Formats: sequence, structure tokens, C-alpha cells
Amino acid sequence: AGYDLPTIDGEAAMSKVQATLAQGSARRSVSAKKLREALDAYSMLLPTILGVVVFFAVPLGMSLYLSFTNSRLAGETRFIGLENYANVLSDRIFYESLWNTFVFSAATMVLSMIPALLLAVFLNEQLRGRAFFRTLFFIPVVASVVAVSLLWKYLLNFDFGFLNYALSLVGLSRQSWLTSIETSFLGIPLPMWSVILVFSWKTVGYNMVIFLAGLQGISRQLYEAASIDGASRWQQFMKITVPMLSPTSFFVLVTTLINCLQVFDVPFALGWTRSNNAGPADSMLTVVVNLYREGFISFRMGYASAMAWVLTIMILIITFVQFRVSNRWVNYE
Repeated sequence: AGYDLPTIDGEAAMSKVQATLAQGSARRSVSAKKLREALDAYSMLLPTILGVVVFFAVPLGMSLYLSFTNSRLAGETRFIGLENYANVLSDRIFYESLWNTFVFSAATMVLSMIPALLLAVFLNEQLRGRAFFRTLFFIPVVASVVAVSLLWKYLLNFDFGFLNYALSLVGLSRQSWLTSIETSFLGIPLPMWSVILVFSWKTVGYNMVIFLAGLQGISRQLYEAASIDGASRWQQFMKITVPMLSPTSFFVLVTTLINCLQVFDVPFALGWTRSNNAGPADSMLTVVVNLYREGFISFRMGYASAMAWVLTIMILIITFVQFRVSNRWVNYE
């Protein structure tokens, strides 16, 4: 009594309730849609995820564990801490293989990057048969590494190899490309030069395609303006092509160096002998070939795993340094 009770608009209240229910239904619909999209995405990614876990993550973890044990594929496996790493860092053969790997990498970087850049510039021009030559230079990339190496093994044979036959035609003496370390060039024995030659020949095509992709991103207007200003082709190459290709060159540099530091198949196919040496006097011995010999010939799996992790850490450090100094010469648009 004496108070006015508020009147309730039934229709307005019902509208608010319906609006709230509609919003909740819409949110549930959106959530269900996102869930279905997420499930669809993960179902398509599942094969890749399983592949990474089974063939990369699990072996990586096992390798790390074995590097701290005395595992030899037979007998009791015992945890020995950092003993394997200490043995690797005091192993003379490891340092010899490491030196061979660095020498191989330095020479291969030069012989696989500079020719690839020149070929890319040449094949970027409007030439007749350009597509044919692009395909021709890329064929070694997709060819089997072992088949290519065995083919080169015949080409480099001392007695009936085509390369020695070509040398004899021009009056030069035959060379023991795969069997002797007495002859060297720039301090590198001929067997290692054979590995460098084959690996570079197989890598040039891939680097050429990467450089071609980079050249496609350079505006033709820059060359036209430089030509109007009187710049020669060489000046255009040095002042426009090289600076504008620096991001591509950096990518090729990093990927090629990582591949070189992990080289195994070419020296193994060219130089592995019945006495388990990589070429004469281990002249083709690289870190990964040495790792293979320790792990699968001597069955020192723990020691080989430690060697693999030492190489991995070296690659990470070298790549980190490359990224740190890249801002001094890489020009991003």
C-alpha cells in the first residue's frame, strides 16, 4: 500500500530472452564451426606430425640419450655422462675428418654458388631454348646421389675414365683421381677434389633455381634506368643484381653450408673401401662418414651419437654467426 509496483512488459522481456538465446546459439554455432575446422586441419596435418615425431623427434631423443651411454649395440648399456664428448674432443681422427669437412665445404661453396649465380643471370635473359637449358642443369639435382656418384666413379677411373681420356687427347698425363694422394691442388688431394667436383656438379642446379627466383623479383625498371644513365652490363650486375640478390644469396649460403657440413653419400659412394677407409689414407673422410664408421662398423653407438651432437652444435653456432653478421651485407626491401 502506498507503493507503485513496476509494470513488467511481457513482450520486451520475451524479446530479450530470445535475443540472449539466439546469441548463445550463435556462439555455440561459431564454436562448433571452429572446432570442426580445427579437427579438419589437424586431420590433414596428422600424417606430417606423426612422421616428424616417429622419424625425427624420437630418434633425436634416443640419440641424445645414447650420447651419454656406452651403448655398443650389444651388452649392457651404462650411463657414463660426458665421457663420450670428452673422447670426441680429444680424438685425432675426428679433427682430421672435421678439417676435411671444412676444406670440402669451403671449396664447394665457391664452386656451387658462383657458377649457379652466373648461370641464373645468363638463363634469366630472353634466350632461345632457355627452358631446355634450365631443365638440363637441374637434372642432376633430382638424380639419385648414389647413381650419380657411381657414374662419376667410372668417369674418374684411371684406366678407362673419360676424364683421363680427355686429358690424354690434349697431351696431359693421366691422374689418379680416386686412388692417390700424392698429387694435390691448393693443398687439397685429388680424391677430395673428386668429391668436391661431384657434389658441386649436383648442387649447382638447385642453387641456380633459387637465384633465378630471386632475379624474378628484381624490377626491370632498375636496369632500364641504369642503362639510360650509361651503366654497363657489368656495372648493372655489381650495383643492382648483387645487392638486390643479397637475401637470396644469404639463403643459398646458409643452406649450402649446412648440406656441406653434413655430406656423407658422395664421399661414401666414391671412396669407401673394403678396409673401411674413406678413400686412400682416409683422404675423403668427413665427419658424417666418420660417424657412420664408428656407429655402424665399430658399433660404438654412444660415441657416434656424441659425435653427431658435437657436429649439430657446430652447425648451430655457425648458422647463428651467419645470421648475426648478415645485417652487414644483406639488404632487405
